[in-house]
Amino acid sequence: MAFSRVSLLALLLFITAVHLVESRSVLADIEMNNGRSLLQYPQQINCSSACQTRCSNNWKNKMCLKMCGVCCSKCNCVPPGTGQDTRNVCPCYDQMRNPHNQRPKCP
Repeated sequence: MAFSRVSLLALLLFITAVHLVESRSVLADIEMNNGRSLLQYPQQINCSSACQTRCSNNWKNKMCLKMCGVCCSKCNCVPPGTGQDTRNVCPCYDQMRNPHNQRPKCP
């Protein structure tokens, strides 16, 4: 009877060790190319600064800053520069539309 308890305990320890090794390799596979794990939250950007840059040439500066801030807080992204040609860099930002006229919501 003592032999079966020892062998059962050894088998249980072996299975636990195999499980730990496999779980570490799965977590290593989750890592992205830039070294950041997919399990981490993306870093929050500074919407105020990004929108100041984006709206610097806009003739309705206050409205641009307001709408850019709304879009940035939802998408955590603001296209670089001041022109419309870079909107596709941030798909979420680019696809937000005003409900009543379907024009782009984000400047």
